[in-house]
Amino acid sequence: MHKLQNPFSKTSIAVIGDVMLDKYIFGEVERISPEAPVPITLVTGEKFVPGGAANTAANVATLGGRALLFGLTGADEAKDVLVNESKKFGINVRGLRSIEGRRTTQKIRVLGQSQQLLRIDYEELKALEVVEQNNLVQDLKAATSLNAVLVSDYAKGLISENLMKHIFEHCHKNNILVFIDPKPDHQAWYRGAFMITPNRKEAEAMVGYKLSSHENVLKAGKQLQANLGAHILITLGDKGMCLFEKNQEALVIQTEAREVYDVSGAGDTAVAALCLGYCSGMSLRESAVFANKAAGIKVGKLGTAPVRLEEIPA
Repeated sequence: MHKLQNPFSKTSIAVIGDVMLDKYIFGEVERISPEAPVPITLVTGEKFVPGGAANTAANVATLGGRALLFGLTGADEAKDVLVNESKKFGINVRGLRSIEGRRTTQKIRVLGQSQQLLRIDYEELKALEVVEQNNLVQDLKAATSLNAVLVSDYAKGLISENLMKHIFEHCHKNNILVFIDPKPDHQAWYRGAFMITPNRKEAEAMVGYKLSSHENVLKAGKQLQANLGAHILITLGDKGMCLFEKNQEALVIQTEAREVYDVSGAGDTAVAALCLGYCSGMSLRESAVFANKAAGIKVGKLGTAPVRLEEIPA
């Protein structure tokens, strides 16, 4: 892929969803605290990266596309860090709105010798006011030359049935494709999307049974496709992916052999690559294969980390 000219440079993707700030505290652990049976971590470094929907946007940008990010933050220090870190990846952050009194979602991970010891979450699971939803929709409508809207739903309060209704109304009217990285409890809101990309656990929750066999994966994909009227890509971790394209046989894509270091953010990478690929002229099958390669690169990285185009083999 790195030998080719960037095929995604003219593709504009609006990512709308629950944005987060991911913070990593790295350290060394050599003894247990005398105060409690917990490891003492001597801090050696810290890192901030865009998380949640912001990580999806970061992947769009690092893969070579034009990423526009829409979401809500608090009016706090975490928001300032998130905006600055997002800009470093080339994300257009003009669609981020901050609300006084609301807390920016932040996930802090403490790692000792590359092993996660603790995660601390700051978040508010509070639904948006109608006026806030309307402001987001108006911001989205003001964005021009979009190829797709990618909804990154982490169930943190931003995505609602009403917001999805307005997103679909705008996108269908303007021939803009809608891709969705879903949350199972919200599946009824997604009907009308072009593509929905649940992982194994999400797909199981959406259909109500375990995907413990290949037959059940095929059954679930067809069921979701029928229920939601969309193309479906089920990501299966180390088992690869399964694409359910309308009027086509299901395509099983085996993962390429590599050591799995950290799966966090792999779904964000996959849906960003899938969306970019299809909107830039690849077929759905080609896009799914490209997404599988990108996700395979991601799981070899520690923590939330976007994948760059030049990292993906041709």
